[in-house]
This record gives sequence, C-alpha cells and structure tokens, in this order.
Amino acid sequence: MNPYGYYQFPQYPYDYSSYATPEQINPYVPTESYDPDRQPQLERRVSQLERENNRQQREIEQLERRVTRLERRLQRVNQRLRAVERRFNFPFTPFDGEY
Repeated sequence: MNPYGYYQFPQYPYDYSSYATPEQINPYVPTESYDPDRQPQLERRVSQLERENNRQQREIEQLERRVTRLERRLQRVNQRLRAVERRFNFPFTPFDGEY
C-alpha cells in the first residue's frame, strides 16, 4: 500500500530520443487534429508580413501627403516670385526642376 492510500501509476521506461505522438503519450487528452495544410510557422510569417505591409502602406501615405503639401507650397512660392518679377519687370529665368 502506498502512503496516503493513493494509487501509484506504474513507471514505464521512456525513450526520449524517439518521436511519440500526443495520442501515444496520453490517449485520453483531446488534441487538435493535425492538418498538414495548416502550418503555424507559415501563418506566423504571413501575419508578420501583413503587419509590415500595413506599416509600410501608412508610411507611404504619410510621405505622399507630405510631398503634396510641399508641391503646393512650392507652387505658391513660384506664384509670388512671378508677381514680384512682373512688378519690378525682372525677366523670369527658370532653372532645372522648376514648375
């Protein structure tokens, strides 16, 4: 008889180098059925790439808004410059990259 009257399970030798499925280790514990098409490491990588893609999309949109603001600002500066040139009768000399 064991101490406290509890039943002690027999000790089976276990080979740690061999592969055993969860059902072989404990057949009474319900486990998820193995789906060979579902690969967790690939799902994790896909979700990581989706998050990175979303972050890059937000960054692209932010940069596009910034470029648009700067284009409008440059256009206003050029309009003011032309008004000053007309007022003082300066010839307008465009440079590379001028709108």
